[in-house]
Amino acid sequence: MTGSPYDTRRPRTVLLVVGSLLLVGGAVIAYLGGRDFFAAASMESMDPQFGSFFTMAGGAFMVIFGIGMLNAGTLGAQSRYVAGETMPTVKRSAEYLTDGQGIMNLGRTADGATAAAPQGQAATGPFCRSCGTRNDEDARFCDGCGASMA
Repeated sequence: MTGSPYDTRRPRTVLLVVGSLLLVGGAVIAYLGGRDFFAAASMESMDPQFGSFFTMAGGAFMVIFGIGMLNAGTLGAQSRYVAGETMPTVKRSAEYLTDGQGIMNLGRTADGATAAAPQGQAATGPFCRSCGTRNDEDARFCDGCGASMA
């Protein structure tokens, strides 16, 4: 199966698998190094255990890199979620703040290209409090969502 040049399944899978292995392996190594380091420190010995300290630190770095790889592997899903949550709000804000003119055509309703007003018949009345659609002056209910305009 050949993928498109934008097929990211394989790199995503590699990032998730390697990130998981680094996370789990690093946690185990950090635990073992920390256990030995703190056990030697509690024996009141004057001999520092630098080897176990560096083992603990190396395991901690593996955990950090594992978390970073897991984050990189799920970045597309995170971006789609954020875009899906924020864009409707951005569109309504642009429509409200610019009185239907929009910002770079985002939230533009002044040309009448909405469900409430077909092309060529721009609505000039108030905006709906529920969905932000501009309605006709004498509208009792919103043309976009059906909410009462009163």
